[in-house]
Amino acid sequence: MDFSKLAAQYQESLFRTIIPFWTKHSRDTLCGGYFNALTDQGEAFDTDKVIKLQAQQIWAFAFLYNQVDAIPLWLDLARHGADFLLNHGQHENRWLGVVDRRGRAVTPATTIEPDCSAAMAFAQLYTATNDAKFADIARQTMLSVITHRLEQREQWEIKLGGFREFKHLGEPMLLLKALLETRSLLDTDLYKQAYEAVLSEIQNEFFDKRITVLREQVLPGGSFCDSTAGRRLHGGYGFETANYLLDAADLTGNRRLAQQAVQMALHLADICWDEPAGGFFQYADLKERPSVYSEWDRKLWWIHSEALSVFSRGYVRTRQNDCLKWFRKVHDYAWLHFPDKVNKEWFGVLDRKGEPVSTLKATPEKGCYHLIKGLYETWRALEQSAAISDKPRMETRLGRPLI
Repeated sequence: MDFSKLAAQYQESLFRTIIPFWTKHSRDTLCGGYFNALTDQGEAFDTDKVIKLQAQQIWAFAFLYNQVDAIPLWLDLARHGADFLLNHGQHENRWLGVVDRRGRAVTPATTIEPDCSAAMAFAQLYTATNDAKFADIARQTMLSVITHRLEQREQWEIKLGGFREFKHLGEPMLLLKALLETRSLLDTDLYKQAYEAVLSEIQNEFFDKRITVLREQVLPGGSFCDSTAGRRLHGGYGFETANYLLDAADLTGNRRLAQQAVQMALHLADICWDEPAGGFFQYADLKERPSVYSEWDRKLWWIHSEALSVFSRGYVRTRQNDCLKWFRKVHDYAWLHFPDKVNKEWFGVLDRKGEPVSTLKATPEKGCYHLIKGLYETWRALEQSAAISDKPRMETRLGRPLI
Protein backbone atom coordinates (compact mmCIF):
# COMPACT_ATOMS: atom_id res chain seq x y z
CA MET A 1 0.00 0.00 0.00
CA ASP A 2 1.43 3.37 -1.06
CA PHE A 3 0.74 5.38 2.10
CA SER A 4 2.29 8.58 0.76
CA LYS A 5 0.07 8.56 -2.34
CA LEU A 6 -3.03 7.85 -0.27
CA ALA A 7 -2.15 10.61 2.20
CA ALA A 8 -1.86 13.08 -0.68
CA GLN A 9 -5.28 12.01 -1.96
CA TYR A 10 -6.95 12.74 1.40
CA GLN A 11 -5.05 15.99 1.85
CA GLU A 12 -6.03 17.25 -1.59
CA SER A 13 -9.67 16.32 -1.16
CA LEU A 14 -9.90 17.96 2.24
CA PHE A 15 -8.30 21.26 1.29
CA ARG A 16 -9.42 21.59 -2.33
CA THR A 17 -12.99 20.30 -2.26
CA ILE A 18 -14.43 19.76 1.23
CA ILE A 19 -13.27 22.86 3.10
CA PRO A 20 -13.86 25.27 0.16
CA PHE A 21 -17.47 24.08 -0.11
CA TRP A 22 -18.11 25.03 3.51
CA THR A 23 -16.19 28.30 3.51
CA LYS A 24 -18.12 29.38 0.42
CA HIS A 25 -21.67 28.24 1.22
CA SER A 26 -22.28 27.70 4.93
CA ARG A 27 -21.89 31.20 6.39
CA ASP A 28 -25.11 33.14 7.01
CA THR A 29 -23.86 36.65 6.35
CA LEU A 30 -27.23 38.24 7.14
CA CYS A 31 -28.17 36.77 10.53
CA GLY A 32 -24.97 35.11 11.71
CA GLY A 33 -24.10 31.48 12.31
CA TYR A 34 -24.18 28.82 9.64
CA PHE A 35 -26.75 27.18 7.43
CA ASN A 36 -27.22 23.54 8.42
CA ALA A 37 -29.20 22.40 5.38
CA LEU A 38 -27.47 22.76 2.00
CA THR A 39 -28.20 21.39 -1.46
CA ASP A 40 -25.48 20.06 -3.72
CA GLN A 41 -25.27 23.59 -5.16
CA GLY A 42 -24.64 25.00 -1.67
CA GLU A 43 -28.07 26.65 -1.39
CA ALA A 44 -29.81 26.71 2.00
CA PHE A 45 -33.15 24.89 1.94
CA ASP A 46 -33.93 25.22 5.67
CA THR A 47 -32.76 28.16 7.76
CA ASP A 48 -33.29 26.75 11.27
CA LYS A 49 -29.98 26.31 13.07
CA VAL A 50 -29.08 23.25 15.12
CA ILE A 51 -26.91 24.30 18.07
CA LYS A 52 -24.87 21.09 18.08
CA LEU A 53 -24.00 21.50 14.40
CA GLN A 54 -23.24 25.20 14.82
CA ALA A 55 -20.81 24.35 17.62
CA GLN A 56 -19.24 21.46 15.70
CA GLN A 57 -18.51 23.74 12.76
CA ILE A 58 -16.88 26.27 15.09
CA TRP A 59 -14.75 23.41 16.43
CA ALA A 60 -13.82 22.22 12.94
CA PHE A 61 -12.46 25.54 11.70
CA ALA A 62 -10.81 26.50 14.98
CA PHE A 63 -9.21 23.03 14.99
CA LEU A 64 -7.89 23.52 11.45
CA TYR A 65 -6.51 26.92 12.46
CA ASN A 66 -4.77 25.38 15.49
CA GLN A 67 -3.51 22.14 13.93
CA VAL A 68 -2.88 22.87 10.24
CA ASP A 69 -2.20 26.53 9.56
CA ALA A 70 -3.17 29.87 11.11
CA ILE A 71 -5.23 30.91 8.09
CA PRO A 72 -7.26 34.03 8.98
CA LEU A 73 -10.31 32.86 7.01
CA TRP A 74 -10.65 29.76 9.21
CA LEU A 75 -10.47 31.73 12.45
CA ASP A 76 -12.86 34.34 11.07
CA LEU A 77 -15.37 31.63 10.18
CA ALA A 78 -15.07 30.07 13.63
CA ARG A 79 -15.55 33.46 15.32
CA HIS A 80 -18.56 34.12 13.11
CA GLY A 81 -20.30 31.03 14.48
CA ALA A 82 -19.18 31.74 18.04
CA ASP A 83 -20.71 35.22 17.99
CA PHE A 84 -24.05 33.74 16.98
CA LEU A 85 -23.96 31.09 19.70
CA LEU A 86 -22.97 33.59 22.38
CA ASN A 87 -25.89 35.84 21.43
CA HIS A 88 -28.58 33.22 20.79
CA GLY A 89 -27.50 29.70 21.76
CA GLN A 90 -28.38 29.53 25.46
CA HIS A 91 -31.45 29.68 27.66
CA GLU A 92 -31.12 29.67 31.46
CA ASN A 93 -27.46 28.57 31.25
CA ARG A 94 -28.23 25.53 29.09
CA TRP A 95 -27.52 25.31 25.40
CA LEU A 96 -30.62 25.07 23.25
CA GLY A 97 -31.45 22.38 20.69
CA VAL A 98 -32.58 24.45 17.70
CA VAL A 99 -33.05 28.16 16.97
CA ASP A 100 -34.48 29.86 13.91
CA ARG A 101 -32.41 31.86 11.45
CA ARG A 102 -32.46 34.98 13.62
CA GLY A 103 -31.62 33.04 16.76
CA ARG A 104 -35.04 32.73 18.38
CA ALA A 105 -35.49 29.52 20.36
CA VAL A 106 -37.29 26.71 18.53
CA THR A 107 -36.67 23.65 20.72
CA PRO A 108 -34.76 22.94 23.92
CA ALA A 109 -31.97 20.41 24.02
CA THR A 110 -33.08 16.86 24.79
CA THR A 111 -29.55 15.52 25.37
CA ILE A 112 -26.20 16.89 26.54
CA GLU A 113 -24.81 16.77 22.99
CA PRO A 114 -25.25 20.54 22.30
CA ASP A 115 -23.51 21.32 25.60
CA CYS A 116 -20.60 18.96 24.85
CA SER A 117 -20.23 20.34 21.33
CA ALA A 118 -20.27 23.92 22.61
CA ALA A 119 -17.61 23.16 25.22
CA MET A 120 -15.42 21.60 22.53
CA ALA A 121 -15.91 24.60 20.24
CA PHE A 122 -15.00 27.25 22.80
CA ALA A 123 -12.03 25.24 24.06
CA GLN A 124 -10.62 25.20 20.53
CA LEU A 125 -11.34 28.92 20.15
CA TYR A 126 -9.52 29.60 23.39
CA THR A 127 -6.48 27.76 22.04
CA ALA A 128 -6.67 29.80 18.83
CA THR A 129 -7.18 33.22 20.44
CA ASN A 130 -6.03 32.96 24.06
CA ASP A 131 -9.21 34.86 24.93
CA ALA A 132 -10.13 33.93 28.52
CA LYS A 133 -13.81 34.50 27.73
CA PHE A 134 -13.86 31.37 25.59
CA ALA A 135 -12.10 29.33 28.28
CA ASP A 136 -14.68 30.43 30.86
CA ILE A 137 -17.59 29.41 28.62
CA ALA A 138 -16.06 26.00 27.91
CA ARG A 139 -15.33 25.44 31.60
CA GLN A 140 -18.76 26.50 32.86
CA THR A 141 -20.47 24.39 30.20
CA MET A 142 -18.54 21.30 31.23
CA LEU A 143 -19.24 21.88 34.93
CA SER A 144 -22.94 22.08 34.09
CA VAL A 145 -22.77 18.89 32.02
CA ILE A 146 -20.91 16.94 34.71
CA THR A 147 -23.45 18.02 37.35
CA HIS A 148 -26.34 17.15 35.05
CA ARG A 149 -24.94 13.69 34.35
CA LEU A 150 -24.52 12.95 38.06
CA GLU A 151 -28.14 13.92 38.69
CA GLN A 152 -29.22 11.87 35.69
CA ARG A 153 -27.49 8.74 36.97
CA GLU A 154 -29.24 9.15 40.32
CA GLN A 155 -32.58 9.35 38.51
CA TRP A 156 -31.75 6.21 36.50
CA GLU A 157 -31.03 4.31 39.70
CA ILE A 158 -34.39 5.37 41.13
CA LYS A 159 -36.22 4.37 37.94
CA LEU A 160 -34.72 0.88 37.75
CA GLY A 161 -37.61 -1.58 37.66
CA GLY A 162 -39.99 1.04 36.28
CA PHE A 163 -40.65 2.13 32.71
CA ARG A 164 -38.16 1.10 30.05
CA GLU A 165 -35.71 3.93 29.47
CA PHE A 166 -32.78 3.48 27.11
CA LYS A 167 -29.41 5.14 27.36
CA HIS A 168 -27.87 6.04 23.99
CA LEU A 169 -24.17 5.70 23.23
CA GLY A 170 -24.14 9.20 21.70
CA GLU A 171 -24.12 10.92 25.10
CA PRO A 172 -21.13 9.27 26.85
CA MET A 173 -19.29 9.15 23.53
CA LEU A 174 -19.48 12.92 23.01
CA LEU A 175 -18.94 13.61 26.70
CA LEU A 176 -15.65 11.71 26.51
CA LYS A 177 -14.54 13.85 23.57
CA ALA A 178 -15.60 17.06 25.33
CA LEU A 179 -13.68 16.11 28.46
CA LEU A 180 -10.54 15.42 26.43
CA GLU A 181 -10.91 18.79 24.68
CA THR A 182 -11.39 20.75 27.91
CA ARG A 183 -9.07 18.82 30.23
CA SER A 184 -6.62 21.73 30.66
CA LEU A 185 -9.47 24.04 31.70
CA LEU A 186 -10.89 21.84 34.47
CA ASP A 187 -9.78 21.11 38.01
CA THR A 188 -7.50 18.08 37.88
CA ASP A 189 -9.43 15.98 40.37
CA LEU A 190 -12.80 16.86 38.82
CA TYR A 191 -11.53 16.00 35.34
CA LYS A 192 -10.07 12.70 36.50
CA GLN A 193 -13.29 11.69 38.24
CA ALA A 194 -15.49 12.61 35.26
CA TYR A 195 -13.12 11.00 32.75
CA GLU A 196 -12.90 7.73 34.65
CA ALA A 197 -16.68 7.65 35.11
CA VAL A 198 -17.51 8.11 31.42
CA LEU A 199 -14.75 5.71 30.33
CA SER A 200 -16.16 3.10 32.71
CA GLU A 201 -19.66 3.72 31.37
CA ILE A 202 -18.54 3.02 27.81
CA GLN A 203 -16.35 0.03 28.69
CA ASN A 204 -18.62 -1.63 31.25
CA GLU A 205 -22.16 -0.68 30.24
CA PHE A 206 -22.19 -0.16 26.47
CA PHE A 207 -19.42 -2.60 25.58
CA ASP A 208 -20.58 -6.19 26.04
CA LYS A 209 -17.39 -8.06 26.89
CA ARG A 210 -19.03 -11.47 26.49
CA ILE A 211 -19.61 -10.97 22.78
CA THR A 212 -17.19 -8.03 22.28
CA VAL A 213 -19.87 -5.75 20.81
CA LEU A 214 -20.33 -2.04 21.43
CA ARG A 215 -24.08 -1.57 21.76
CA GLU A 216 -25.96 1.53 20.69
CA GLN A 217 -28.65 1.51 23.38
CA VAL A 218 -28.71 -0.10 26.82
CA LEU A 219 -30.91 0.05 29.88
CA PRO A 220 -29.62 1.97 32.92
CA GLY A 221 -26.73 0.04 34.40
CA GLY A 222 -25.89 -1.50 31.04
CA SER A 223 -28.55 -4.22 30.99
CA PHE A 224 -29.42 -5.70 27.60
CA CYS A 225 -32.97 -5.42 26.29
CA ASP A 226 -33.93 -8.05 23.71
CA SER A 227 -36.01 -5.67 21.58
CA THR A 228 -35.51 -4.08 18.19
CA ALA A 229 -34.07 -0.98 19.84
CA GLY A 230 -31.89 -2.94 22.26
CA ARG A 231 -30.51 -5.21 19.53
CA ARG A 232 -29.86 -2.40 17.05
CA LEU A 233 -26.20 -1.73 16.31
CA HIS A 234 -24.93 1.46 14.70
CA GLY A 235 -21.51 1.29 13.11
CA GLY A 236 -21.21 5.06 12.95
CA TYR A 237 -21.56 5.61 16.68
CA GLY A 238 -19.29 2.63 17.27
CA PHE A 239 -16.53 3.90 14.98
CA GLU A 240 -16.82 7.41 16.40
CA THR A 241 -16.58 6.08 19.95
CA ALA A 242 -13.51 4.03 19.00
CA ASN A 243 -11.91 7.17 17.54
CA TYR A 244 -12.44 9.07 20.79
CA LEU A 245 -11.03 6.15 22.75
CA LEU A 246 -7.94 6.34 20.52
CA ASP A 247 -7.74 10.06 21.39
CA ALA A 248 -7.84 9.11 25.07
CA ALA A 249 -5.22 6.40 24.55
CA ASP A 250 -2.91 8.89 22.83
CA LEU A 251 -3.21 11.38 25.69
CA THR A 252 -2.65 8.79 28.42
CA GLY A 253 -0.26 6.43 26.64
CA ASN A 254 -2.70 3.60 27.37
CA ARG A 255 -1.88 0.96 24.74
CA ARG A 256 -4.44 -1.44 26.16
CA LEU A 257 -7.19 1.12 25.59
CA ALA A 258 -6.04 1.57 21.99
CA GLN A 259 -6.19 -2.18 21.44
CA GLN A 260 -9.70 -2.31 22.90
CA ALA A 261 -10.86 0.57 20.68
CA VAL A 262 -9.55 -1.21 17.60
CA GLN A 263 -11.24 -4.47 18.55
CA MET A 264 -14.55 -2.65 19.02
CA ALA A 265 -14.27 -1.16 15.54
CA LEU A 266 -13.15 -4.40 13.86
CA HIS A 267 -16.03 -6.43 15.29
CA LEU A 268 -18.61 -3.80 14.33
CA ALA A 269 -17.16 -3.70 10.83
CA ASP A 270 -17.67 -7.44 10.46
CA ILE A 271 -21.30 -7.12 11.56
CA CYS A 272 -22.31 -3.96 9.70
CA TRP A 273 -20.61 -4.48 6.31
CA ASP A 274 -22.81 -5.25 3.31
CA GLU A 275 -20.77 -8.06 1.78
CA PRO A 276 -22.62 -8.35 -1.56
CA ALA A 277 -22.81 -4.63 -2.34
CA GLY A 278 -20.14 -3.08 -0.13
CA GLY A 279 -20.39 -0.25 2.36
CA PHE A 280 -21.68 -0.16 5.91
CA PHE A 281 -25.36 -0.51 6.66
CA GLN A 282 -26.79 2.26 8.79
CA TYR A 283 -28.20 -0.32 11.22
CA ALA A 284 -27.57 -3.98 11.96
CA ASP A 285 -29.39 -6.35 14.31
CA LEU A 286 -27.31 -8.02 16.99
CA LYS A 287 -29.15 -11.32 16.47
CA GLU A 288 -29.54 -10.87 12.69
CA ARG A 289 -33.30 -10.56 12.96
CA PRO A 290 -35.40 -8.58 10.46
CA SER A 291 -35.20 -4.83 10.93
CA VAL A 292 -38.26 -2.68 11.60
CA TYR A 293 -36.30 0.37 10.44
CA SER A 294 -37.04 1.05 6.77
CA GLU A 295 -33.78 2.96 6.32
CA TRP A 296 -31.59 0.20 7.82
CA ASP A 297 -29.69 -0.47 4.57
CA ARG A 298 -28.80 3.16 3.78
CA LYS A 299 -25.09 3.96 3.46
CA LEU A 300 -24.16 7.22 5.25
CA TRP A 301 -21.11 9.29 4.44
CA TRP A 302 -20.24 10.12 8.04
CA ILE A 303 -20.15 6.46 9.07
CA HIS A 304 -17.57 5.75 6.37
CA SER A 305 -15.56 8.85 7.26
CA GLU A 306 -15.34 7.67 10.88
CA ALA A 307 -14.39 4.17 9.71
CA LEU A 308 -11.58 5.46 7.49
CA SER A 309 -10.22 7.40 10.43
CA VAL A 310 -10.39 4.62 13.01
CA PHE A 311 -8.82 1.96 10.79
CA SER A 312 -6.00 4.18 9.51
CA ARG A 313 -5.27 5.40 13.05
CA GLY A 314 -5.74 1.93 14.48
CA TYR A 315 -3.08 0.55 12.16
CA VAL A 316 -0.57 3.19 13.25
CA ARG A 317 -1.16 2.40 16.91
CA THR A 318 -1.51 -1.39 16.86
CA ARG A 319 0.02 -2.52 13.52
CA GLN A 320 -2.84 -4.98 13.07
CA ASN A 321 -3.17 -6.11 9.48
CA ASP A 322 -6.96 -6.34 9.90
CA CYS A 323 -6.98 -2.55 10.19
CA LEU A 324 -5.27 -2.28 6.81
CA LYS A 325 -7.69 -4.79 5.29
CA TRP A 326 -10.70 -2.81 6.48
CA PHE A 327 -9.17 0.52 5.55
CA ARG A 328 -8.70 -0.65 1.98
CA LYS A 329 -12.25 -2.01 1.74
CA VAL A 330 -13.80 1.18 3.10
CA HIS A 331 -11.50 3.40 1.06
CA ASP A 332 -12.35 1.65 -2.20
CA TYR A 333 -16.09 1.82 -1.54
CA ALA A 334 -16.14 5.39 -0.21
CA TRP A 335 -14.11 6.94 -3.01
CA LEU A 336 -16.11 5.13 -5.67
CA HIS A 337 -19.52 6.25 -4.39
CA PHE A 338 -19.51 9.27 -2.08
CA PRO A 339 -17.53 12.13 -3.72
CA ASP A 340 -19.61 14.46 -5.88
CA LYS A 341 -17.35 15.03 -8.88
CA VAL A 342 -19.49 17.92 -10.17
CA ASN A 343 -20.33 20.05 -7.13
CA LYS A 344 -17.58 18.95 -4.69
CA GLU A 345 -18.10 17.62 -1.17
CA TRP A 346 -19.62 14.15 -0.59
CA PHE A 347 -23.12 12.82 -1.07
CA GLY A 348 -24.69 12.29 2.33
CA VAL A 349 -26.84 9.19 1.88
CA LEU A 350 -26.66 6.31 -0.59
CA ASP A 351 -29.04 3.42 -1.19
CA ARG A 352 -27.91 -0.18 -0.96
CA LYS A 353 -26.69 -0.12 -4.57
CA GLY A 354 -24.47 2.88 -3.87
CA GLU A 355 -26.63 5.47 -5.65
CA PRO A 356 -27.37 8.82 -3.94
CA VAL A 357 -30.75 8.85 -2.18
CA SER A 358 -30.55 12.64 -2.34
CA THR A 359 -27.89 15.11 -3.43
CA LEU A 360 -27.96 17.14 -0.20
CA LYS A 361 -24.61 18.02 1.32
CA ALA A 362 -25.76 19.08 4.78
CA THR A 363 -28.83 18.19 6.81
CA PRO A 364 -30.12 19.11 10.29
CA GLU A 365 -28.70 15.73 11.43
CA LYS A 366 -25.08 16.01 10.26
CA GLY A 367 -22.84 18.81 9.04
CA CYS A 368 -19.18 19.28 8.15
CA TYR A 369 -17.71 18.03 11.44
CA HIS A 370 -17.37 14.32 10.68
CA LEU A 371 -16.02 14.73 7.16
CA ILE A 372 -13.46 17.40 8.04
CA LYS A 373 -12.37 15.58 11.20
CA GLY A 374 -12.38 12.16 9.55
CA LEU A 375 -10.42 13.12 6.44
CA TYR A 376 -7.94 15.14 8.49
CA GLU A 377 -7.30 12.24 10.88
CA THR A 378 -7.00 9.77 8.00
CA TRP A 379 -4.57 12.03 6.14
CA ARG A 380 -2.34 12.40 9.19
CA ALA A 381 -2.47 8.68 10.02
CA LEU A 382 -1.48 7.79 6.47
CA GLU A 383 1.44 10.20 6.68
CA GLN A 384 2.54 8.49 9.89
CA SER A 385 2.26 5.08 8.22
CA ALA A 386 4.31 6.36 5.29
CA ALA A 387 7.03 7.61 7.64
CA ILE A 388 7.09 4.28 9.49
CA SER A 389 7.23 2.21 6.30
CA ASP A 390 9.99 4.42 4.83
CA LYS A 391 12.17 4.14 7.94
CA PRO A 392 13.37 0.55 7.40
CA ARG A 393 14.19 1.29 3.75
CA MET A 394 16.20 4.36 4.73
CA GLU A 395 18.08 2.44 7.41
CA THR A 396 18.86 -0.39 4.98
CA ARG A 397 20.33 2.08 2.49
CA LEU A 398 22.44 3.52 5.27
CA GLY A 399 23.78 0.05 6.07
CA ARG A 400 21.94 -0.28 9.40
CA PRO A 401 19.98 -3.35 10.42
CA LEU A 402 16.22 -3.40 10.13
CA ILE A 403 14.37 -2.77 13.38
